[in-house]
Amino acid sequence: MAGLSPKTADEVNYNVGAILRKFVDDKESVSHLKESLAGIDLQAPPYSMTVEDETTIKSAIGDLDTALGQVDMTFINQLVGLW
Repeated sequence: MAGLSPKTADEVNYNVGAILRKFVDDKESVSHLKESLAGIDLQAPPYSMTVEDETTIKSAIGDLDTALGQVDMTFINQLVGLW
């Protein structure tokens, strides 16, 4: 695609670094959300969700946390540590 390719090594490094830092932040956010949702009854006020909604939300976040936890962070941590 024209115009979307990075023009310099600095631009490549910046783009990769920004994406990887965002990924690490998102991974940590999902993990924290999973932990906090575990102790919350979403069926009770003020949430008043159905059993199905609570199950869907907690399962979606739990599954996402599991999937993100399976990512090999070796090189991601090395690259993020450079910035």
